[in-house]
Amino acid sequence: MDILNILNKSYPICFDKLEQLRDGGSTSYAVVSGGDKYFLRVIKPAFFDTAIKGVDIQVFLQNKGFPVPPVVRAANGLPYFRMDGELLILYEFIEGSESNPEQDAEAIGELVGKLHSVMKDYPGELVKRDKQFYIGRYIDILEKKQYPKTDEFFTYGETLWDHVKDLPHGYCHGDMYDGNIHKTPDGKFYVLDFDTSCEGFPMYDLALICNKTHYFGFNESGFGKSKEVLSRFLPGYMKHITLNQTEANAFYDLIALYHFALQATIIEMYGPNCVDNTFLDEQLDWLYKWWAQCAKETRT
Repeated sequence: MDILNILNKSYPICFDKLEQLRDGGSTSYAVVSGGDKYFLRVIKPAFFDTAIKGVDIQVFLQNKGFPVPPVVRAANGLPYFRMDGELLILYEFIEGSESNPEQDAEAIGELVGKLHSVMKDYPGELVKRDKQFYIGRYIDILEKKQYPKTDEFFTYGETLWDHVKDLPHGYCHGDMYDGNIHKTPDGKFYVLDFDTSCEGFPMYDLALICNKTHYFGFNESGFGKSKEVLSRFLPGYMKHITLNQTEANAFYDLIALYHFALQATIIEMYGPNCVDNTFLDEQLDWLYKWWAQCAKETRT
């Protein structure tokens, strides 16, 4: 597929060259037109629906003045171009690098709070995320793999869900990690990648961006680092969103919930053989250690 030729036929811009940046659920490119630079995503068919919903949200936020990379409309007037089993989405290129919440917790807190506030007016429908998404998918995968400690994950998941099930629901970005908040050289912040947006727990976004634990190996220092980032994040966030103490206290449970949800997503993407029983044992051990530390720290 000659992407440059397709771009020049599909957009009211004359593009000179492109350079591939990375490949995953979508392939991304830097595209140049004269002295102007753009960011292009070419999305695979399996991700069309989430990408179209994501760009709809991004256009909504763009029109509200919220800091997102501006979407460039195709010649047909749509914020994407679709043909031959490919979906193209073009954005203005934003120079900079991924954020560092440990350095900029206050500013990032205000940014995420504003995002959650603005999205209360989003008129479109969001996919609803429930227990099956956060926990059930993982248990189903473990059962299919005939993992011998599935019952332990099940028991942990049931208790975990009891802790979080009554948290307020609302807009959730769903993938709010450092790389999806972009910082420009002049200190401005932009939120990226709305493909995982859903109606879920808004507090889940806070757990993801303030989480400074190590996913693959447990280290007790992660608790204190995460708590410190959250404490600096919340004042900015609460300029836009009222947060009750129950939600704030759920921070640690939501980090555990993240392990269930992310592990399921990884296995769905890369297949059941991408992890073995040893890895799953280590994940279970991580969760047990995390809960033990949380119980100890929150008592003191």
